[in-house]
Amino acid sequence: MPDSLDGELLKALLDEASLPRAVQGIAANLVERLKQTVSGILVKDFKFSTPDHFRIALGPSLKNDSTKTLKFFQPLRIHVVGSAAAGGCLKTSPGVGCTVVDVAVEVPKEFFQEKDYLDHRYHVKRMAYLQVLQQHLESADWVASSVYSTHHADVRKPCLVVKAKKPGDVCLRVLLTIPVHTFPSARLHHEKANLRNLEIQNDERLPSPHYNHSIIEDMFMDEHIKYLRGAAETAEYYEDACVLLKVWAAKRGLLGAPDGFNGFVLSMILAYLIRSSGKLSPQMDAQQLVKGALSFLSNPATLKAGFTATGVKQNVASWRSMFPFIFVGPCGYVNIGARISRSAMDEFIHEAARSSSLLERGGRTAFEQVFLVSLYPAMRYDLHVHVKLDRSDNTAVGSCEGDIVSWRNHEKTIHDLVTKAITNRAKLVRVQHQPFVNSSDIRPMASFTPTSSKKRKHAEEQDAEDETDLFTVWVGLIFDPEHALRLVDLGPSSDNDKLAKEFRAFWGDRAELRRFKDGRICESVVWDSIPLNKRHHIPALATDYVLKRNFSSTESVEWSCNLLDPAMGMKESDSKESSPIALIQCLDRLAKRMKDMKEVPLRVVTAQPISPAFRGTDPFPPRQHQLAFGAGIGLGRSDEQMPVCPKTLDVVVQLEGSGRWPENSMAINKTKAAMALKIAEQLRSSYATPTIVTEEATDVLHEGYVFRLHINSSASGANNEAAEKYLIKGAAHAAVIATISARFPVYGAATQVAKRWISSHMLAPHIRDEVVELIMGYLFLHPGAVDPPGSREVAFIRFLDLLASHPWNVLPLFVDPEDEFTLADMQNLEKKMDSSDASSMCIATPYDTEGDLWTQRGPPGVVLKRAQALASRAAERLKVLLQGKNRMGHNLSGSFMNNLLLGDASAWESLFTPALMHYDIVLKLRRTALPFPDQALFSAKQIKKRLVKELGVDPDSFQIAEHGGKRGLQLAKMPEKVLTRGPEKARAAMLIGFDPLQSYLREAERRLGGTALLFADKFGGDLIGVALKPKMEHHGVQLPASLADFDPLGDFTPPNPPSVDEVMDELLFIGVGFVSDAYQNSGKHA
Repeated sequence: MPDSLDGELLKALLDEASLPRAVQGIAANLVERLKQTVSGILVKDFKFSTPDHFRIALGPSLKNDSTKTLKFFQPLRIHVVGSAAAGGCLKTSPGVGCTVVDVAVEVPKEFFQEKDYLDHRYHVKRMAYLQVLQQHLESADWVASSVYSTHHADVRKPCLVVKAKKPGDVCLRVLLTIPVHTFPSARLHHEKANLRNLEIQNDERLPSPHYNHSIIEDMFMDEHIKYLRGAAETAEYYEDACVLLKVWAAKRGLLGAPDGFNGFVLSMILAYLIRSSGKLSPQMDAQQLVKGALSFLSNPATLKAGFTATGVKQNVASWRSMFPFIFVGPCGYVNIGARISRSAMDEFIHEAARSSSLLERGGRTAFEQVFLVSLYPAMRYDLHVHVKLDRSDNTAVGSCEGDIVSWRNHEKTIHDLVTKAITNRAKLVRVQHQPFVNSSDIRPMASFTPTSSKKRKHAEEQDAEDETDLFTVWVGLIFDPEHALRLVDLGPSSDNDKLAKEFRAFWGDRAELRRFKDGRICESVVWDSIPLNKRHHIPALATDYVLKRNFSSTESVEWSCNLLDPAMGMKESDSKESSPIALIQCLDRLAKRMKDMKEVPLRVVTAQPISPAFRGTDPFPPRQHQLAFGAGIGLGRSDEQMPVCPKTLDVVVQLEGSGRWPENSMAINKTKAAMALKIAEQLRSSYATPTIVTEEATDVLHEGYVFRLHINSSASGANNEAAEKYLIKGAAHAAVIATISARFPVYGAATQVAKRWISSHMLAPHIRDEVVELIMGYLFLHPGAVDPPGSREVAFIRFLDLLASHPWNVLPLFVDPEDEFTLADMQNLEKKMDSSDASSMCIATPYDTEGDLWTQRGPPGVVLKRAQALASRAAERLKVLLQGKNRMGHNLSGSFMNNLLLGDASAWESLFTPALMHYDIVLKLRRTALPFPDQALFSAKQIKKRLVKELGVDPDSFQIAEHGGKRGLQLAKMPEKVLTRGPEKARAAMLIGFDPLQSYLREAERRLGGTALLFADKFGGDLIGVALKPKMEHHGVQLPASLADFDPLGDFTPPNPPSVDEVMDELLFIGVGFVSDAYQNSGKHA
């Protein structure tokens, strides 16, 4: 049995997901009503004409589509089938929002003729019978709606979805079946040809295995239900195991795809493992059964070899040439997995392997990660590609002219081409037709329903939209991090003419013959012309090129890896000179100089980089500054804009140990300053390196960068360690993050995106960079039941999901690279979270076991809730962008998400645009007063439009002359008159490391006390949001209006909160020359 915690989680999950007995009773009542309604249909002749969409879809195989007179016969039986009958039915079908109960209506053999298994005759008569049922159900007083749907998205197999007026949370899916002897089983063997329009090869018509299967599966439905019931009778926990396995698959979006696994297939596999294979014991509990099933399904050799539930040995070799996945049912004639494609099978194997591995390793969160966490495709695939096909192709209506639905052939073609192009860059390639079908395979199609002319016109418009959807094929790739971004695709040797010719035909102009260092001469495709800052495009570029060259139906290809590029815009030259490798090499040269110094009291041992730029997590690392190359050097490129406030690179300089350090912290700081002064003198005298020494740090201008040196003397005793707590912890944090960044190449770029998002939503003053780095690090170190992120997009959406869903107020996050935390450590820290003075977030690391080093001063609870709401909304939008249009999320997403497309140039804006309507006051800053205004996400014109739209600002009220006049701060670039004085004067004018935004926020918070919260974007943002705290005593506020409430001669009385106008005036006053204007939210203060 599972341990106590897992057992409780399992019980709660089964209680929530299983079909309650009350709902079973409701379903049984609805089935009885259905029987009564259908029994009222008289045996009669009726005229039937094949609907246009059906006739077009079936194509030339339909020989005679004229109006026919058919005779209706009463159904032989109407009974519940599927999980509702055999057990293991889900309470709510994912993507539908209600309980779906399958009901079989058995059509008498007399309704068909002997040869109706040929050329879609069976399917046409099946459609006719269903139409009669639908007409009578529509007139029934208990029926709210009766619409057609496609079973497995196969237009040949329509079914009815019947919803009652009361209750509305259960619907019936009516499936037509036929008696087992309606047609000879031998004539429907998978090697037989029953479509006479198929191609003839070697004097024989090609077989029609999928077409045959679509008929014979209706004959043996009862056999399968008996097999499932037998498993339920044999194993006590079979039904619970079925529910658990379906929940697992639904959490990953694996259920219901036309070419994928569904609940019936999973139930049959579980039954096979218990009844026929002997791999699972009937005495196992539900969790053991599912764990065993996942282990079985994770073995590629087993699944690809195929298996049979007939109880006797059967040769499946003949099936293997027809179907990728073979699971012969107990009747011996039906392949349960006939519709499953190779890419769907590979996806299932991959997910089962990840889950099985995690369950095998165990751990306190293994059950939660496998069965409770939602892992939809957007969170699992590193690259998402949307392939739009030619709309003139008849695949738009799901044509079945051949053996299989036509767009299934397109899926296979695209899968084969992408797999061949990507080779070992990806561990998995999944191809699926859009829109994704939901997990219950419920897909209403208005075109089936007879309508009036007005309704028909609306249906045609709806069909046109659906047709556009149907022409998009989604491709998902999970990267192999070792090979994903390699620069060369190696082809065959030049000696092999046949393979070399095939390679050149496949790659076209991209193929070239190259000699490699080991002497080989091979065909190859080289991607070294791709700029460094766009190397993550290589897999998508290969996919794009191959599809457009080798698949003529391709109209356009959109991919996800360029989605975030506009928000992270960096020039190629900047990405090279500011890369972590370049910065580390530059620091190493400076460190060598310091280590070689002889005339310093204590020798320099190491120089440890601690700035985010060194580990690749800074969205905008420092760029080389012309005035930071050394004494007498600079101004070499007069056309380049030089910032007044160059960013610094923080470095911890470790000195050798000594027992002569002073005892108190002030003396320690004075001694460190003296040490720094001596190092600076040596650098100036020996290498002419400009330096600036203060008591806090030493700035060294070296090779275009400003290195800010922090002297660390922790080796000299406990007093020094206490004085340098944050310096030591910062160095430890940098070491942990650098380790993660070295292990996972994508980590740095992903963290840059997360920081950019946090800042763009003006949360940067409250959520520190270290917090963002640790949350992202957790996703890479502890990915759970999925692979670590292999791209920025998947890492970003997982970051948003974790931020939005984690219970921060009660559960710590453990970022543990070496698994150093014990179970007792975790439980103790969880108990401390119950304390009233606990911080809103707790992120424990090996260097910070209390987990509050970076969160003890924020974010406040209200800010964290806002961040979670924003993250949830952004995750949902990013999901739609990556996966494309998906009816599963239609009701939740709203019309906004339906308009989003991956290829839209402004798609990224929907993720990074902050909402201003929630602020009481918005301050507009002077862009010229910002050190790096070019980092801003939005132009000044866009900002003004948002102020008008969200705050109701009068467009005519924007001031031409900024607040405080023209004589304000000018920090965006060095003034010309300063540059003309020469490099030394210009260097002296620099304000190294100065951040006016942070200075203003500190001063504003000091003066406002507890009156308001301030929000800002530190990456070039020119807006500050001010949220006033309702009913809050503003302790320490320094507004004049508040000070007037004090009585110098009497008792202290708390000051009254200032008005909005007083707060705004004060913010304008302290921001003269920096703040251009302030705007009240007219909606909140009307």
